[in-house]
Amino acid sequence: MRRACSLVVLAAAALTLAGCGGDEHAERRVLAAFFAGSPRARQLSTLFPHKSGTIDCSIPTGGATPLQGRCATDISLVKHDRAVVTLTETWGHGGLAHTWFFFIRRNGAVQSVVQEGAPAPQGPG
Repeated sequence: MRRACSLVVLAAAALTLAGCGGDEHAERRVLAAFFAGSPRARQLSTLFPHKSGTIDCSIPTGGATPLQGRCATDISLVKHDRAVVTLTETWGHGGLAHTWFFFIRRNGAVQSVVQEGAPAPQGPG
């Protein structure tokens, strides 16, 4: 009986996790809407990959020489109509980083933004 109960719990957990993300088509659609949306997302869209992953990037500094770094995009599909897009840029051989957490609707509309880490080299926003 105990084993059967454990199997039911494991199956329920697997179904819950399967419904909470991992849908690559939905992730790409939501990211496309996000990067086409708000002015800040459009500005950052030139630095960050438009799918989950990390790339080498040149981070503008407002001066003549950009910083060489890494730019990463991650997305978590939350509920049926919400998502969290996380954009992280690192520079200084990974010693410094700035992250934006965009809480959005799946149509790309930004609900709120939280930032953390070192000040973004390209300035506030």
